[in-house]
Amino acid sequence: MIKKLFFISICMLCIASVRSFAQNYQTALGVRLGNPSGITVQHYIDGSSALEGILGLGPDWFTLTGLYELHQPFSDPQGLGWYVGGGAHIGGLNGGYDYSNKHYNSGAFILGVDGILGLDYTIPGAPLNVSLDWKPMINLTPFAGFFGGEFGLSVRYTFGR
Repeated sequence: MIKKLFFISICMLCIASVRSFAQNYQTALGVRLGNPSGITVQHYIDGSSALEGILGLGPDWFTLTGLYELHQPFSDPQGLGWYVGGGAHIGGLNGGYDYSNKHYNSGAFILGVDGILGLDYTIPGAPLNVSLDWKPMINLTPFAGFFGGEFGLSVRYTFGR
């Protein structure tokens, strides 16, 4: 009984610490370099939960990714934290090589699910946020499979401080 009470108490403290984390901005807009490169917007819906949208642009494709993220701070240095989350992406392909059938497509619809794990730093006293992340994905169409090599560096201007 005491072990169960102790376990429940630890869980409640962890949940309380998650809820007490608050970013010092509401929304951020910027660029993402990596895979995919493009435009990123992040919006906090409460102290530790954020929604992120990424418009990825390539020479013959585009994707729109929506992610739900849970953010946690590190104790030191101030402004540094980590996050984890998931979501989905849709897009279009105007040509491109189909490795499974060994031919070029004339166009295709892109659909898949994403995960994300990253480090996040908001510069104290400046309206800038920088993040470095790993975004593995599972494509459902047109090239079905797991793709784990998606890394990105995002630099955003923050609003609502």
